[in-house]
Amino acid sequence: MVKYSSLVFLFFVFVLNSSKAQTNADSIQLNKEYVNIDDALIAPESVYRLNLSNQNVLIADSIWAKFTNLEYLSFKNDHLKQIPNGVGYLKNLKVLDLSGNDFKVLPATFINLTSLQELFLNDDKYFKFEKNIPILSALPNLKSLHVENDGLESLPANISEMSHLESLYLNNNKFKEIPSILGNVKTLKLLDLSGNDFEVLPATFSNLTSLQELYLNDDKYFKLEENISILSTLPNLKSLHIENDGLESLPSNISAISHLESLYLNSNEFKEVPKEIKGLKNLKYIDFHGNKFRLPAEDIKEENFGYKIRF
Repeated sequence: MVKYSSLVFLFFVFVLNSSKAQTNADSIQLNKEYVNIDDALIAPESVYRLNLSNQNVLIADSIWAKFTNLEYLSFKNDHLKQIPNGVGYLKNLKVLDLSGNDFKVLPATFINLTSLQELFLNDDKYFKFEKNIPILSALPNLKSLHVENDGLESLPANISEMSHLESLYLNNNKFKEIPSILGNVKTLKLLDLSGNDFEVLPATFSNLTSLQELYLNDDKYFKLEENISILSTLPNLKSLHIENDGLESLPSNISAISHLESLYLNSNEFKEVPKEIKGLKNLKYIDFHGNKFRLPAEDIKEENFGYKIRF
């Protein structure tokens, strides 16, 4: 009986170790990134990540059908004038980087990318945002969209059709005013408006009731005090980034943003910790890294702020 039990135990140990080995092998394959199309075509069904950045390779549309498990694909800086129709075969694709290309519109087959969650369209100077909304809005799992440094001065009126969008990156464009139409994208949880030239947020911004994190970095003309009344109406705003904006002080009404839990004020012009932050009763973390405090950081840390603070 003892001998039998030992055999059973050894069998289970063998099965467990085999299972762990298989799991580790699968994990390695999932994270392996191919950077050469010829290498990837040796066993295309085993390729999960394919990075063809800075290559401008020509691949027949039929070839893409072989990559049945591909989850990540990058054509970054390939200066493609057209996105291959064959990309539509990639039914399991989750992340696609089309940044740094010269195309204007996405192919009709793009609508087949039903698993796509994140799309990068940065540095695409010829991209026609409005003309592409019908295709983008048809992607049921598209949660994150990057349209950074595209020279945008306005947003298409139909952007609200992207009803699944949760993260939108509009940093480093040319907005002198934030379009009021942005307030119609009510599913947004994260919004990046960094590196633009606007002063105030539109009144419709108050409609972004799901917004949790907002980036206003490198916005030299942004008037914080005048925008508090709008920011304070966002019930789920937990994290606010106002980095490298030349701030020397905080407005007295900042406590009105009562739900704020994280505040990033790094790389500004603060010489001391502003007393106004004591009014933010729900604050758990604040970042002052890169400011010009008069006192050594170790002396400031001795003060009791009641939450984590970084200098």
